[in-house]
This record gives sequence, C-alpha cells and structure tokens, in this order.
Amino acid sequence: MLHAKIGKDEFPVKDRKALADLLGFVETKAKIDALNEVLKGYKSGLVEKAREIIGDSEAQTLTFVAGDDAVKVSFGYDIKIDDEAALVELLGERFDDLVKTVVSYKPETKLKEMALEDDGIKSCLKIKEKTPSVAVVKP
Repeated sequence: MLHAKIGKDEFPVKDRKALADLLGFVETKAKIDALNEVLKGYKSGLVEKAREIIGDSEAQTLTFVAGDDAVKVSFGYDIKIDDEAALVELLGERFDDLVKTVVSYKPETKLKEMALEDDGIKSCLKIKEKTPSVAVVKP
C-alpha cells in the first residue's frame, strides 16, 4: 500500500501507477548505483593507465581508441585564489589582467518570501521554478 507524508501527516494514496512508479524508481536507482560502482572501477583503471602513458609530458588529454569505441581522459587543475592580498602584491599592475573579479548577489530567504507577494520586488528578480528533486530515502 502506498502512503504519502507531508511533514508529520501521513495518509494512504490509492493510485496503482504512483505505486508502480515508486517501485520502478527505487529498483532502477539501485541498478544505476550498482553500475556506477562498476563504472568507477573502469574509470580508475583508465585514469591510472593514462597517467602512466602521459608521464612527464605537458599533455593533459589522452584518448584510448578500440575500433569504433573511444574514451577520452582529461586532466586539469581547479585553481582558486587563497590569499588575494599577497597575490595583488606579487602581480602588481597585472592583477586585473590575470584575475577575473566576480560580484554575486544572492537573495536571502526573507527576500524570496517577499518577492512572491510584492510585484515591485518580483519585477527586479528572475524567478524560475526548480526542477523537482526525486531521491530514494529510508522511511
């Protein structure tokens, strides 16, 4: 029997398709999770072999090819500025040429609530409904 919970309230749902969708989702998600573990093993082996082949080369990409199948392994770095003041001192005038400065404005929860009730505030914002999240949980 299918039940739904909203907060602490629980109630029966008499819908065979919803029950079938729930069972199918849980079963398929378990299969995907198991396959992802297998995929991680293959990925690890390919990365290890690619590192070995590339060695001390400057190359950051290697493609393995077997007939019509190919897998590309790309290496790279995620670089973030840890000490802005020291970097400004080291780079001097070049800082603005070599560093992208980004200003970001994110609405706080209260502004989000106000935007839903105030058309003036709403007109200043771009509001887009998020894609629903679906996840397997333990009841």
